[in-house]
Order: sequence, then structure tokens, then C-alpha cells
Amino acid sequence: MAGEAPSRGFSAERINTLVQTLAIVGAGAWGVYTFIYEARIKPSLEPPAVSVTTNLVKAGERDNHVAIRSTVTRKNVGQTGVRILGLVYNVVGVRAQFTDSTAPDDIIASKLDTATKVAAARSYTLTDPGTVILRQGMLFAGAAETNADPSDLNPGEAVSRDLIVYADRTQYDFIRFQVRLAYIKDDNQPIRLGFKLNSDNTLAFEIKSDCRAESSICDKLKTTDFGTELSLW
Repeated sequence: MAGEAPSRGFSAERINTLVQTLAIVGAGAWGVYTFIYEARIKPSLEPPAVSVTTNLVKAGERDNHVAIRSTVTRKNVGQTGVRILGLVYNVVGVRAQFTDSTAPDDIIASKLDTATKVAAARSYTLTDPGTVILRQGMLFAGAAETNADPSDLNPGEAVSRDLIVYADRTQYDFIRFQVRLAYIKDDNQPIRLGFKLNSDNTLAFEIKSDCRAESSICDKLKTTDFGTELSLW
């Protein structure tokens, strides 16, 4: 009986060592999994996100015409790679019409309960939707039927593009610059796009892929819109 004690002690020691070894291996495996999850799995599950900013600056004047430099910057603000499929610019000239009267406040107040949009300026009105003075669209690789340049953005990457626009100050009081981007995650199947004119004559995208047969693909298309204005005075 006395000879069994070393065997029990040896077994307990081995069990303790085994437990410690498993704890170390488990912690290491969890660390590796956490690293892989944070670095690869989690970003792959995030939706694509692209921001757009536009900076408008007067670049010169000749007679009654004003040259305006627009710097459009698109940036991947998400955690996953993005494939830009297309972009559209619309520049709209808007005129202000000045009057000596304005809608009484009580008339405006009476419409607030049912209104979906409110616009009430004192002594002037705007000729919205205005007149389109420039339309420009580009399709990139994956969206075009023919060969086109790719436009991919890694997380945190940004691309800027300058564009000169000319406007007649005798015709418009300010311009409205509108940008729309269409994009998907870089590992998603591309979606064919084309162009169309809206009812207000602005340029827009239309999907050329068959969304009835490929609804899961078309649902992955994302868009970002941005608009800014500059007075011509």
C-alpha cells in the first residue's frame, strides 16, 4: 500500500501540468482567433461605406461668366475594401426671384401638420429645381459593358478629382453641385449600370443587371449622395 503514494502524486502532477498546458494552448488559440476575427472576419462582415465631399472655389471670371473649380473627394470610411462602379455629377443653376411680399406666418403654420417639406424665405423665392448646366457620368470596371478603368478603395483610402464648371452670373444667382456614387464591396459580384435622365433632366444611374433574377446581387449595391452650393455674387 505504501508504494502507491508516488503513483498518486505523479498522476496529480501530470494532471496539473496537463491543465496548465491546455490553458496556455487555449489562450493562444483564442488570441489567434481574436486576431483573425478582428483583422479579417469582422471587416468582411461590415457593409461598405464611402463618404463624398466637394469643395467649390471661384477660379476666375470673364465678362459675366464665372469659372468654378470643384474638388470632389471620395473616401472609403468603412472597414472593408470598396469597388466604385460609377459616379455622376450634376451642376444646376438656380435663380432667386425677389419680391416685396412673403407668405404670412399663419398660412405657413397651418400647413406644418401635413407637410413633408417646408421652404419659406422672406422676400424671395428660388427657381427650383433650376436649370442643369452640366452633366457628367463615369462607369468603372465591373459596371460598364465594355472595358473600363477600375476604381477600388482600400479602407481609409481617398481619391480626389478636380472639375472646372462655367456659369453665367446674369442667368443664375448660385449653383448647386450634386454628386452620386454607386459602389459595392470589392469581393461582391459586379453590377451592370447605365445612365438615364430624371424628370428634372439630371443625370442618374440605372441598373442594367436583371434584378428579378439576381435580387440578392442587386441588393448589395450602395449609393452615397452629396450636394453643396456656391453663390455667384
